[in-house]
Amino acid sequence: MFRNPEFIRNTWTELTAKKLAAMPLMLITVYLMAYILGETWPFSFLPEIAVGFYVVLTYIWGTRLAAETVVKEINANTWSFQVMTSMSPFKMAIGKIFGSTIYIWYGNFICLALYVLAFHLHADRLPQTTPGALFTNVLLFVLFALAAQILPLLLSLHSIRWRHFFEKFDVTFFQFTGFAMVFPLYKVMGSDGGILWYGTYFPIKEAAAIFLCIFIVWGFIAVINQIKTEFGQEPYPVSWFLFTLSLVAVLFGFNDDAADNPLTAYKGTLLSFFAVLCITYLTLCGESNMALRPHMVLKYYRTRQFKRLFMIMPRSLITIPVIIALAFVLSTQFGRLNAVQGNGMSFMVWAMIMFMLRDFCFIYLWSLFAQGNEKETTVVPVLISLATYTIVPVLFRHFDLNIFCPFFMPYFYANSYLSFNESAFLTVIPPALEFLFMLALLSLGIRKKFRELEA
Repeated sequence: MFRNPEFIRNTWTELTAKKLAAMPLMLITVYLMAYILGETWPFSFLPEIAVGFYVVLTYIWGTRLAAETVVKEINANTWSFQVMTSMSPFKMAIGKIFGSTIYIWYGNFICLALYVLAFHLHADRLPQTTPGALFTNVLLFVLFALAAQILPLLLSLHSIRWRHFFEKFDVTFFQFTGFAMVFPLYKVMGSDGGILWYGTYFPIKEAAAIFLCIFIVWGFIAVINQIKTEFGQEPYPVSWFLFTLSLVAVLFGFNDDAADNPLTAYKGTLLSFFAVLCITYLTLCGESNMALRPHMVLKYYRTRQFKRLFMIMPRSLITIPVIIALAFVLSTQFGRLNAVQGNGMSFMVWAMIMFMLRDFCFIYLWSLFAQGNEKETTVVPVLISLATYTIVPVLFRHFDLNIFCPFFMPYFYANSYLSFNESAFLTVIPPALEFLFMLALLSLGIRKKFRELEA
């Protein structure tokens, strides 16, 4: 880190002599004032004032600095010079994450030192705290601060792809996403409960530390991949696939086989299924309207550059095998239930899979013949697809045409002629037919596009 040019540049810029003197002078002065008032105020105010300054520095000031570290350079037209440097994306990520917020960390470590010092010097006047619990608290403060600064930086880097739409960037929204991390911090620090994860009971603070470490690692990898994109390097799709698998692995641990309620027993699998489904649609919204890139596909296929062909694969396409695998797992788990309940829930899962595949075919067909700049997103066809699950079924319900609802959402159309399982089975047929129809259109569209490119 200390041989990182970006980190050194930010350090020399942020850690001036006046700033180095001002931070401890302010914090220690306020701390001493609180100590002097200890006769009239409870001594518990001493660690609280240290935590209060930590929250202000991290979630108000630090998130702002992290969000604007790249955006500020884009607005000043200096980012292009950094893109042309020989620095690796890894070093640039380190420099941006820690260099831009180095002064905040300087203040945070003073706050955490005062926090520990309060419990050490005034142990007889403060609530009893073991060294292990104190270390856990400090670790959580550091981890939450890292997560709160990585998140706005990551979102601001992602927004750079649309910078041709804006003359200047406003990072307030990105800063707010980092500030929102203060709420789970408050919840975790104020709770003595725990969670059951992979059959083991974890205190809430230990569980939070585990999940935060996973989040920080993947957040840092995501920052590196975004910087790679800015440097003109294609990030490896395997990182997105591994992130999806790690998300599934984390959520899968919330299954509770001892529970009688299937929604509780298979809660982890259900959470994994819907989480991967949501991030897939969100990824679709963020991809360019040329996500399939037929001209590049044809070029790399003809020249047998299969590695490059794999590199340009749409990220949303990578998660489809994961969702389908989760659907098989859910079907197996629901098969352990009684025939009526298990079959109905399994058919509902596969109906959602068919609708998802239909949407993918429609969105990719749209992007195949999209006009305009490649950086325009596929958000319009995604919104059109999602609207079919709400507006159209509501209209059919309003006009008592429920028989058509299964064509637009997973819907049980039951009447006196159909059993429960028959109604559940019929939820799969309409979206399956729509998927096959859209798949045929997409195949024809790809063939037409390839013929145009060959001509």
